[in-house]
Amino acid sequence: MTTELKVTKEGVLIPRSLLDAWDEVETVEIEQHADALVIKPKPNEVASMHDSIIREMKAEGLVETLSWEQPPAVSPEERARLAKQLSRGRPLSVLILESREDYA
Repeated sequence: MTTELKVTKEGVLIPRSLLDAWDEVETVEIEQHADALVIKPKPNEVASMHDSIIREMKAEGLVETLSWEQPPAVSPEERARLAKQLSRGRPLSVLILESREDYA
């Protein structure tokens, strides 16, 4: 898409409607080429840094990708049954508070 831009002291002004297709993009990069300015979303720095770190760790053998089988789906009724079965006794938070009373 080509459009007319306005260049000011503050920078290049473009209609906001041109960026609406990018949804939640807050920052853009402008690349100057011989015959055009290319405006594109700025990559998420945190995500790109994360990807870079993971790539480096994989290259050093510190991280490996494992193929895990997905656990079977559990119905809400089965979850409730398991929760009741596994929750015998008093809640951990109560036990912790009681143990702290000895120090008070």
